[in-house]
Amino acid sequence: FTLLSLYTFNLYESSRFKATGEMILRVTTGIVFANLFLGFLFYVLGHWTFPKPIFFLETIFSILFLSLLRWSISTFLDIKPKQKVLIVGAGRAGRYIAEILKDQVVGFLDDDPEKFTGNNVRPFVTGPVARIFDVLKQTGVKKVILAITHDRTESLIKTLVDVRVRGYEIDEMISVYERETRKIPVHHIQDRWLLLEKGFDIYSKEMIKRLKRFFDVSFSAFILIVFSPLLLFISIMIKRDSPGPVIFKQKRVGLNGQEFVLYKFRTMYEDAEKHGAVWAQEDDPRVTNVGKWLRKTRLDELPQFWNVLKGDMSIVGPRPERREFVEKLERIIPYYYLRHTVKPGITGWAQINYPYGASVEDAVHKLEYDLYYIKNMSPLLDTQIFLKTIGVMFFGQGAR
Repeated sequence: FTLLSLYTFNLYESSRFKATGEMILRVTTGIVFANLFLGFLFYVLGHWTFPKPIFFLETIFSILFLSLLRWSISTFLDIKPKQKVLIVGAGRAGRYIAEILKDQVVGFLDDDPEKFTGNNVRPFVTGPVARIFDVLKQTGVKKVILAITHDRTESLIKTLVDVRVRGYEIDEMISVYERETRKIPVHHIQDRWLLLEKGFDIYSKEMIKRLKRFFDVSFSAFILIVFSPLLLFISIMIKRDSPGPVIFKQKRVGLNGQEFVLYKFRTMYEDAEKHGAVWAQEDDPRVTNVGKWLRKTRLDELPQFWNVLKGDMSIVGPRPERREFVEKLERIIPYYYLRHTVKPGITGWAQINYPYGASVEDAVHKLEYDLYYIKNMSPLLDTQIFLKTIGVMFFGQGAR
């Protein structure tokens, strides 16, 4: 059962050794899941006489031993020199991935003569794509990254096919970027990539949808009931701090672009947006004294669990934006509409990985995280986001 559980949580993929935090989470989840099942099977349904304290200790030591073993293997793998790569394409996509891979990059190849005179890439451009076999032979590189994401000529594809059949590894810039940063480069994808790439299929899996909804309803009801004294205390503090309603209501864009009313504890003065909608800024003068504390601890979001119960939102998903901002960002940022193919969430992949966004550039970075989440949605990723959110709340990261 333990082997099956670890396999279910992808712990037999070599890539899982590299991310220590994710690896420990997967080991813990796998061991706990297996032992809960075994405990139910032998203690509840059967008549197992194995001492329960020993069974509990076995669970703890299994997690510690497997985590230590995999950390040791990961450390050993990190000692090995990283694979050198040659990048085809010295434009923006090539520079993007070169900044991430750094010393692994031995150079660029590009057919555009202007790339040879650019200050940012000139030291690394070794010639046109036609020289690829000479460069591969001279450098000993075994992996080529294709960083031309749009205008791929027939001759380029033919050359790269020839490279691949001769035993060299070919990888796309988008795939490397996603693996290394856990984001999707929104300016470098196309409709064809979205059509053929694996993922983006969570809502075709009915069982996972039901499991997600069951967790949303159960956890939201639990929070609203258990924390009802805290909700009452916050309400009193808001009323004592400044005039106005306790609950702030605002229309946001949700699933399939439909608007819904979002509930939050009021953190601003009542007339804060009399001149129109603007993004929150650092040390925003519109925020009340109690509001600063609520925002820093994220407790102003607690009423949104009612939105989750109603079905407007999920616990985990992209943060919902206002219609005014959505219409502006959809005109500027490609594929921004994809955020609305899933329910918005109280917390999300972008929220735990990127600070509060207050500009178009911030919105692009957050969309890259949101697209990664939508592509890779799973109960395990939701669990990882949920647990990391607790740390974000504790340290007050990204609040404004």
